[in-house]
Amino acid sequence: MKPRDSVALLGVGLIGGSIGLALRKRKLARRIIGLGRNSSRLRSARRRGAVTATSTRWETGVAGAELIVVCTPVGQIVEHVLELAEYCTGPTLITDVGSTKRHIVESLEDQLPAHVQFVGSHPMAGSEKTGVRYSRADLFAGRVAIVTPTSSTPKEAIKSVCLLWEALGSRVITMAPGVHDQVVGAVSHLPHVVATVLAAASSRREQQLVSSGWMDTTRIAAGDARLWQQILEDNKVHVLKSIDQFAELLQQFRDALAEDDRRSVSRILKAGKRNRDALGS
Repeated sequence: MKPRDSVALLGVGLIGGSIGLALRKRKLARRIIGLGRNSSRLRSARRRGAVTATSTRWETGVAGAELIVVCTPVGQIVEHVLELAEYCTGPTLITDVGSTKRHIVESLEDQLPAHVQFVGSHPMAGSEKTGVRYSRADLFAGRVAIVTPTSSTPKEAIKSVCLLWEALGSRVITMAPGVHDQVVGAVSHLPHVVATVLAAASSRREQQLVSSGWMDTTRIAAGDARLWQQILEDNKVHVLKSIDQFAELLQQFRDALAEDDRRSVSRILKAGKRNRDALGS
């Protein structure tokens, strides 16, 4: 990616802060402006070194920005992109980091000024921890970043967003927004549901005895509950399908165990191990 003169980040928590740190470490932007409503959080981002300047006045913060990355909760992204677009006076590219894509992309299609282009994206990286203090310059290194254009998205805009994530160290995959939501519903949203339900089902007495297995399996349940509620509700159709498919296999496992069907129990256990081992550590 060619170094940019000015990049604006709306939302400077874990993801936004990590983008800023990566841009600075790799010398990909001369100015990185952190935007938000909370002055205290913006100051924290500047102290962390994630941004070079901050502003609660978005119209001032986006002035001259060639690229804007919206890192706010999925329920606010459309509103925020539309507001920021009003303040863009020159050619501007906007992308986001939302965990759902179809609603966001469809809501913004043909709604922006001619000089503003939007391309949806979703870096498959993060943590159950939140806040800029947990941001890391290497958060995206070696991770997948999904870019979700439509048939009407300009090719140069798609290329620019792909180059952004590649420059931050990610392996980029492009897919349609609806396909993204279906796949991510199975490999990201369902695991959060399973981890959360497992954690919620454990009594205080049982929690006194937990060890690494329970802790590893439920780690992601510690994520921000309000943010995850927005994600799950926005992708409800695909999440429900994934839950149903998971519940069917779980029932098969339960029945096999109850009926002493050792062959079926072994088959499912081996399938799980095979799939997990194929991905490495």
